[in-house]
This record gives sequence, structure tokens and C-alpha cells, in this order.
Amino acid sequence: MFFTKIISLEKSGEYFGLMDVCGKGASFLGTTVVGVLSQTTGQINLSLGALSIFFMLGIVFFRMSEKREG
Repeated sequence: MFFTKIISLEKSGEYFGLMDVCGKGASFLGTTVVGVLSQTTGQINLSLGALSIFFMLGIVFFRMSEKREG
């Protein structure tokens, strides 16, 4: 796993805990955005478009972290 290669062994518990919290937050945020947008607009397409924007932002941040590493 890529994550295990970039963290130190001494702080692996802290980093995996943070990853778990962020994963739970992302699942909550995604579900909330889809629900709110589809209920307020009545169109599921807009809410799925918002999710695609989240994925694009994730790709951008991941690429930025690869450039910093080396």
C-alpha cells in the first residue's frame, strides 16, 4: 500500500487513525451532498455532478502530493 511507504513506523497508528476519520467524513459528506442537492433541486444529475467534482479535486490533490515527494 502506498500509504505505508510514506509514513514513519513510529507514528503509523496516528496516521492510520487520521485516515480512518477522513474516510468516515468523506462518506458522510458525499452522502449528504447527494441527498441535499437531489432534494432541493429535484435532479439527481446535479448531485452526481457535485460528486464528480469531489473526485476531480481528489485527483488534483493526489497529483500534488506525488510531485512533492520526488
